[in-house]
Amino acid sequence: MAAVASPSLLTLPSELVHHILTFLPLPDLLSVGLVSHALLEHSRQDTLYQPYVQSHVPGSAVTKPAGLGWRALFKLHHPYWFIPKSKIWFADNAHTGKLLIARYDHRINAIEAYALVAERRQPTFQTWDWNPEAIIHTFSPRIQLDLNVPVVRLDINGYEHATGDVGCRLQKEIPMNLFGGSPRSTASLYSRLMLTKPWPAHITTAATPVWPPLILPSPTRTRRDSPTQFRDPEHRPSALPELSTASFRIRKWMEFSSRPHGVSMRVGEDITTWATLPEECYTPTPQKPWQGIWCGDYAGHGCEFLAIMQPDDPRPLPERAEWAMRAREREGSGSRAAAWSTAPTEAAEWDEPWQGEAVQSPGANMILEDSAATPQAHTKQQPCPASAERKPPEDESVCHGRIEAVKLTGDPNIPRGEYTFIAPDIGPNGLLRVATEDMFKGARVVKSVGHIAAHGFRDDDYMTSQLILISYDRLAQYWETFGHVSFYQRVNIDEFTKIP
Repeated sequence: MAAVASPSLLTLPSELVHHILTFLPLPDLLSVGLVSHALLEHSRQDTLYQPYVQSHVPGSAVTKPAGLGWRALFKLHHPYWFIPKSKIWFADNAHTGKLLIARYDHRINAIEAYALVAERRQPTFQTWDWNPEAIIHTFSPRIQLDLNVPVVRLDINGYEHATGDVGCRLQKEIPMNLFGGSPRSTASLYSRLMLTKPWPAHITTAATPVWPPLILPSPTRTRRDSPTQFRDPEHRPSALPELSTASFRIRKWMEFSSRPHGVSMRVGEDITTWATLPEECYTPTPQKPWQGIWCGDYAGHGCEFLAIMQPDDPRPLPERAEWAMRAREREGSGSRAAAWSTAPTEAAEWDEPWQGEAVQSPGANMILEDSAATPQAHTKQQPCPASAERKPPEDESVCHGRIEAVKLTGDPNIPRGEYTFIAPDIGPNGLLRVATEDMFKGARVVKSVGHIAAHGFRDDDYMTSQLILISYDRLAQYWETFGHVSFYQRVNIDEFTKIP
């Protein structure tokens, strides 16, 4: 009896073949095209590439640019789609850092990223019935994108003028025209984006200069130092499996030119490494409702952005934080005095010799006043009225485990990439009281430690504090030694990824 031949995929109707191909990930779809000319034609159907584009632009429906198909669009920005997909990126600039929101703008067919900034506004003084001597100022920050100049702009012009000795786009530096016009003739600022390779985890130690820092979760990390300013090809991927989708670099410099002599001088070259966070570590869930990106009030330093996380398997507490917690248990309350703070309570504190000159963080008022006055300042975040805040439930079903906050932007005392506070246990073991006073009525007050240091991140230490769980969108921290209460407010990142 003759064997029955297996039915061929190509004997199926074209519509069915197309439907089958929609289930394939991109590498498999490309592999299918290598089988035969017929399957190659099927794999190049334009509509197959729309889901790939959309999957890299979360939060808003992508509109296809005029005159460009989905396949051509995906190919144009490949392999840089991971930048808008990850949404948030934070820098390793000394002390202050910077936080970016990345997105794809179909109106100009470009991948862009803008700095997220915050204005502290003028606070008003409040009296706390539980401790009338404490210093409490209101906190209602104005959070916005600084749309004056992008930090990242990847478009067809940049791809066509990419520089590098290797033909592969993975190893080229992509020029970015950030000002939307021709550079000035006498002095021009240049910026190029570079891709990165992961640094091997098995040779990474606490002393290895990597970004992001080890206290933040990341699937991969990359080196922050290079004697050749990352000009060697080995610092960049040569094939897609080597590409890190958790980091990239930006090279910036200024060039001065002399018209009569035609001589240019390159000065001030700087390389910034950027990293992202896994979305699951800052996305709130019913079991981890405080996770997220937050904006904090740091008084003289202005506003700073934090990643607040509720890890399942937290790292051991820093040694000094452990000592501070043990000292609380031994002494019953309070903590030893300190001569410095990352959250100064009076302007006069900045006049102390150890403190030095006050340096504003990226979210400080003096930086943002001009941006707020321009029509290009894109404000989305609005203060959440107390009645609309998502209050924690009466029971303790979500009150367990650790809450820890790491700075994504920083100041000269506690820089970016460092803990700012840790509440080791927000459950029964860490509970101090449930507030009955009107200001925080019903809020759980739990044991915590706050990170402090002298100017330049010298002699860093931890002091005991109290974390007040006002709502899922608002927290407060009582610095016991300083008699000061600072506030933190959740940032809705998705509001800033949408194109108006």
